Amino acid sequence: MYSVDDLNSKVWNFLRPDPAVEEEFSRLFPMSRTLCRVLLNRGLHDPDEARRFLEPSLDSLHDPSLLDGLDWAVERTKDALDRNEKIMVHGDYDVDGITSTALLVRVLRLMGADVSWYIPHRQHEGYDLGRLGVAAARERGVALIITVDCGSSSAEAVAGARELGIDVIVTDHHEVGKTMAPANAIINPKKPGCTYPFKGLAGVGVAYKFAEGLVRRCGYDVAVYRQRFCDLAAIGTVADIVPLLDENRVLVKAGMEELPRTGKKGLRALLEVSGLLSSKISSHMLAFGLGPRLNAAGRLGHASDAVDLLLTTDDGEARRLAHQLDEKNRERQLEQERITAEALQVISDQGLDETARVFVLHSQGWHPGIVGIVASKLTDKYCRPSILVAMDSTGMAGVGSARSIAAFDLFDALERCGHLLDRFGGHRRAAGLSISADKLGEFGEEMNRIADEVLTEADFLPQIEVDAELEMRSVTIDLARELQCLEPYGYGNRKPIFVSKDVPIIQRSRIGQTKSHLKLRLGASSSRPVECIAFGWGEREDAFQIDSLLDLCYNVQVNQFAGNETVQAVLTDARMAGSEFIVDS
Repeated sequence: MYSVDDLNSKVWNFLRPDPAVEEEFSRLFPMSRTLCRVLLNRGLHDPDEARRFLEPSLDSLHDPSLLDGLDWAVERTKDALDRNEKIMVHGDYDVDGITSTALLVRVLRLMGADVSWYIPHRQHEGYDLGRLGVAAARERGVALIITVDCGSSSAEAVAGARELGIDVIVTDHHEVGKTMAPANAIINPKKPGCTYPFKGLAGVGVAYKFAEGLVRRCGYDVAVYRQRFCDLAAIGTVADIVPLLDENRVLVKAGMEELPRTGKKGLRALLEVSGLLSSKISSHMLAFGLGPRLNAAGRLGHASDAVDLLLTTDDGEARRLAHQLDEKNRERQLEQERITAEALQVISDQGLDETARVFVLHSQGWHPGIVGIVASKLTDKYCRPSILVAMDSTGMAGVGSARSIAAFDLFDALERCGHLLDRFGGHRRAAGLSISADKLGEFGEEMNRIADEVLTEADFLPQIEVDAELEMRSVTIDLARELQCLEPYGYGNRKPIFVSKDVPIIQRSRIGQTKSHLKLRLGASSSRPVECIAFGWGEREDAFQIDSLLDLCYNVQVNQFAGNETVQAVLTDARMAGSEFIVDS
């Protein structure tokens, strides 16, 4: 049985912007002071920058030629088109790589290119351009390889391709390691010396920019291209958990609007099997509806089915592949539940939640395509970096996925442990690696030593950034509708969080098929009660006694039901009224 004392688990960090700037914004923009404060909390202190954030437009995208190496790459690709040379697009097996591959192949086909594609097998080849990818290019008689979402550090493979007389253009967004691939051109905003104004593009974003450069060079309509392919760019961007700011925000916003009317048969079939065909698309739907189904192919087998789905022009084939991916996703969910339970058991048995700064777990029975999802869940649950390694059938080597917290630069830590790893790649918050069994112990010790150096105890405390304190009577449908201008939400643009103090609970009930959720009616003086939903809090029902007073932390949304719109609070955390577990920043 839960009591209100059991709810004190997170730190509420109140963000307090400059009142003078807040006042200036309220004069410049026709919006509430609450929305002004939210914008300032996101670092949007310049009015023009705030206006671009509120009105994202494809017309505001940066010039692709600002990407170092793009102009040469476009010219080389144009030559390949003119000479009818064979081109191979080399992608990756995750959603970012899959959508990048489909986007570039589709554009090149529309231009009449002789183009094929190649995706490595997650288990047999691993991430990045490798020996088998180069061999496939040679066998196909390819003159030009264009990588998407990979290749920046594939020094050996790129050198091998060029020795065979194959030119290589790399388009990528991952951190560039100490050794950069000797490609003919590397298009990566994170490349040293590249002055591109936005460094946060996903792999599909970089591919989108490269394709736009090619569209411009070949004399096609840029506006038509941008609109036609922003759907693929949006899916890959959301799935890769890059910040939904600047160009990413533009691409995702436009893609969400384009998806319901997309002409791509595979995407329409995927929307249908996901139950989203007639829906207004949100970033949440991209992340948890479309993304997992596309990812399932590469997690449990080969990603080729997902690429085929995004490329097909046949309705029957699209429906078949979409249902196949849907079934794969169900298999993935069952495997994920099993691995999560086993990982949690290891943490409990070994007391790692008390002793480890970084979880480094391994098992011969774990699927390498699933461990990344489980690592994310462990990081969310325990607020610490998590690395899960799936050992091969011999038990002598493994492939791992890593996820991190905001305060810990995962890529930098892996670079410092590079002498213990066979391969690694990724960025600050997520990475992949391969390692020999005899190095696992030392690797775990080294990662924990690095964490000891750079992390403080506060970094391991789950924190909630609170945008503003509101009285419950301010939680209205007008506020909920106004806040919709901040969408799409995601990494880098979280949903606004608010706190109300001394809120009376006037009604409660458990809901859902398994009664796992909690529905509350919150009292508010001088106004009607506010409905509140607490997902996954059903077992905490006893902590919300009728007529008790609590401090509540929540976000505000529009709830649509039977054609009606009402305001709904979605609970994030709760405290006993007057709690001292609140800090300012």
